[in-house]
Amino acid sequence: MFEECKLEGDFTLSSGRTSKVFYDFDLLKPIEAAIYVEQLVQQIPKEVKNQIGFIAAPAMGGIIPGFLVAFAQKKPLVVIDKEGKTRGPDFRGGKYLVVDDVITTFQAARLVKDALPECECLGVAAYIFRGSYRDLEANKDIPAFYLARKEQEE
Repeated sequence: MFEECKLEGDFTLSSGRTSKVFYDFDLLKPIEAAIYVEQLVQQIPKEVKNQIGFIAAPAMGGIIPGFLVAFAQKKPLVVIDKEGKTRGPDFRGGKYLVVDDVITTFQAARLVKDALPECECLGVAAYIFRGSYRDLEANKDIPAFYLARKEQEE
C-alpha cells in the first residue's frame, strides 16, 4: 500500500524526525487518492462519523485528503495554515475531524486543535501512521484512524 508514492533517501520530515523513506502523496493520481480516502472513511467508527460537523485539514498535506473526506461525508471543509489561521465556512462551536496525509507526532492535529479552541476534536484520520506507540499514548486524547502503519520515523 502506497508504494506508488514511496521515495527513498535521507529526509528530515515536518515532524523534525529523520527517515530513509518519504511518502509524497502528491504523486498519487486523483483516482488513487479517492480510492484511499474511501478506504480511510471506512476506518472511522460510525459513532464518530455521525457527530462530524466539519472536516479540518492542516495545510499542506491535509488539503487533498481533507477535501475528499469532506466531499464523501457531505461536510464543510476548514483549512488551517501553518500559522494557525483558518479558511473556510463558519464553524464556531462545532465538532470536527482532523484529516491529514500522515500522523507522526500529532503536531498537525495539535495545531488544528489550538486554532479551533471553541470546537470539539473527534480525532484525526490519515493515510498512514508513522509515529511510535509512545506517540499514540502521549496523544490518546485524539483518537487516530489510519489505513496503514508504516516505517516509524527516528
